[in-house]
Amino acid sequence: MGKLKELREARATVFAAIDELRKATDGREMTAEEQQRWDTLLADYDKADRKVEQEERFEELERRQAEQSYERRHAADGNDDPAEYRSAFVEYLLKGENGVSAENRRRFEQRAGITGLAGGVLVPATLANSIEKALKTYGGMLEAGSVFSTSTGGDLIMPTVNDTTSKATVVAEYQKSTQKAPSFGSETLKAYTYRTPIVPVSLELLEDNRFDLESLLADLLAESFGRGMNEDLTIGDGKGKPKGIIEWATASDAAPSASAIKLDDLVDLIRSVDSAYARNGRFMFNRNTLYSLVKIKDTTNRYIWQEGARDGTPPTLFAKPYTLNDDMPDIGAGKASVLFGDFSKFKIRMVKDFRVIRLNELLAEYLSIGIFGFARLDGLLLNAGTHPIKKLVHAAS
Repeated sequence: MGKLKELREARATVFAAIDELRKATDGREMTAEEQQRWDTLLADYDKADRKVEQEERFEELERRQAEQSYERRHAADGNDDPAEYRSAFVEYLLKGENGVSAENRRRFEQRAGITGLAGGVLVPATLANSIEKALKTYGGMLEAGSVFSTSTGGDLIMPTVNDTTSKATVVAEYQKSTQKAPSFGSETLKAYTYRTPIVPVSLELLEDNRFDLESLLADLLAESFGRGMNEDLTIGDGKGKPKGIIEWATASDAAPSASAIKLDDLVDLIRSVDSAYARNGRFMFNRNTLYSLVKIKDTTNRYIWQEGARDGTPPTLFAKPYTLNDDMPDIGAGKASVLFGDFSKFKIRMVKDFRVIRLNELLAEYLSIGIFGFARLDGLLLNAGTHPIKKLVHAAS
């Protein structure tokens, strides 16, 4: 078992003890012994949490140090600068596993820890950045959510704390302060593997020196990853895949009809979100819903989109921005067509990096090779009971 996994499990054990004590004393004051144990457990959790953070930071630094060390060792002969690695990557795409030079094979093995190229190679940093940038604008979830990366793919426990009902009170001199334990919880981020479909690339195209293979690859990967990732991050059921934002979000008390949205429904949706989240709130809906909303008129029979359309500024709803996501459901009976809230609370975990695999034999009879890529991710909404994102759910009929 790795050290980081052991530390995370130790932290989870302390958390379980905290939660057990909280439940046992809920609704009454703690005894002196219980309070002492509570304070000790909180201190133990803080220590365990710091150790996990330190080990995570160390592993990240260790990875970066290994890369930098490798770069320093080979800088003298120019074997590992970014341009050289990109050149090695393109050679792998053009010639395959058996056509890569010994020098470039060593680059892949030492930089990425790969002992054989049958498992593919990591894409260069410049290409990875292009793919990630394209993904953020592809479907909406990576654009609106809070994306972070980890260097490994083990389960990641995200703790939640709800202390919103606690408030300061006036206490007379020499009187005992009130006690109220916060509510602790946790959610687990996994790392589901997404593979793109196999993309055929003809040998004639590969042999064309003017052909920008990297750019095509970035477009193909972003489009394919975008379709799969965004759909699951939006409407996934959490069974062998991420649980989508629709499932995470809490239904508002707005009551739209089964087939339409009124301006009042949007007002009720905003009102249902706590002001701590609404101030940073944004809407999310698909393109069909957008055009339905564009047709809404206010009490003076003016389109609510009129101001933005007139002066060229991006249109907003009640001064709040929106994100288009065509994986959101259409307006319809029982559907959740609109989301509103603080999307920074939706955490999307991506495990770096993208890896590309070249298949030589599968499409040989078509004088083509196959290329596909894969990456790992998961997403969750950090909700400690305060519901940072609400959904507008239409009547069943």
